[in-house]
This record gives sequence, C-alpha cells and structure tokens, in this order.
Amino acid sequence: MPAHLGDDQVAGLVRRKSAWIRTKIAFNREVLHPHRRKEYVSGEAFAYLGRNYRLKVETGAEQGVELKNGRFHVRVPAGLAGQDRDSRIVAQLTAWYRDHALEKLRQRARLHAEQMGVELGPVGVRDYRRQWGSCYRDRSVHLNWRIAMAPLRIIDYVVVHELCHLRHHDHSKAFWKMLGLYLPDYLERKEWLRVNGGLLGLG
Repeated sequence: MPAHLGDDQVAGLVRRKSAWIRTKIAFNREVLHPHRRKEYVSGEAFAYLGRNYRLKVETGAEQGVELKNGRFHVRVPAGLAGQDRDSRIVAQLTAWYRDHALEKLRQRARLHAEQMGVELGPVGVRDYRRQWGSCYRDRSVHLNWRIAMAPLRIIDYVVVHELCHLRHHDHSKAFWKMLGLYLPDYLERKEWLRVNGGLLGLG
C-alpha cells in the first residue's frame, strides 16, 4: 500500500479487492515448490489431479501400480537395485499415469465439447516434451499425459484450449475470445501452468 493512505482507506481498498485477493491466495496455495530429483523411495510424493500421494515401494513377483489408501503402491522384483530398479519404477508409474490420464482426459474433453457445441474426434495421450496438447484435421485431440498431475481446473484449461482450436486453428483474437467465453479466468489457469508446468513429471 502507498505510505500516504490512512487506515480507513486501506481497509476500504482491501474490502473492494477482497475477491481478487482470495483468488491470489488460492493460486499461491496451489503453486508447486521446486523439488529435489526423485530417488523413487518410499515416502516420496507424486501428484495426481492436483493432490500429492506418497510412494510405497514393495517387493513382489507381480509388478504393477495401485493407488490405494492414499498411496502409490509400486511392486518391483526382489534383487532389483540401482538404475535398473529406478527405471522399472518410472516405467510402471508412467504406464499408470498414461492409462488414467487417457480415461480422465477423454471424460473431460467429451464433457466440454458437448457444452461448447464442437465436434470432437478421438482423444489420445502423447509423451510431449514441449507442449500440452495438439489437435488435428480429423478433429482428434492429443494431450500430454503429464497434465493429469495438475489440479482439475488446470486440466480443463488445457482441454478447453485444444477444443477452441477445433474452431480457430490459430491464436487469433477470435480464439482467445472463445476461450474466455468458456473459461473467464483462463489467464489465472494459464499462469499456473506457466509457473508449475516444468514440475509436472516423474523426474
């Protein structure tokens, strides 16, 4: 606040800006914090739909991943160690995320496409490194499976962004107008992704 404002003026300004302040507080609570490189040991946190779940590494003949009781249970063969063990855990988690991302992203894309009145083709997931999604002439949409780690409102931003491209194939004024029509707070969601996008991953 400017130093010359009196207490009454400050209080009035806070009241008038209360909605904006609340959105900024909510945004900052969601911001992910830089983390050390993963070691793939029990107790580490991995996000799914914006919520963190602890890893539980178990030994077992049957490999696989289960999300239960608030934990990712990952089974690896006995005797596997070092880089081989880490690679096995990453491969299994990646497969789990891809499968669950595909299910969730298809669900959200179909829901929003119906609400927006756009014709949607097949929805798939890809291992993009530098983008969150893309759409094609056959009206198919492919999305980065890593977005499944983000909160649902960020997932919806990526989904609706691509659905808008089914009607507007560039980032013209008409595109942003359409996006703003369906997501009035898209700038907040876009900013969240800009700040946090690099932290969505298994590394």
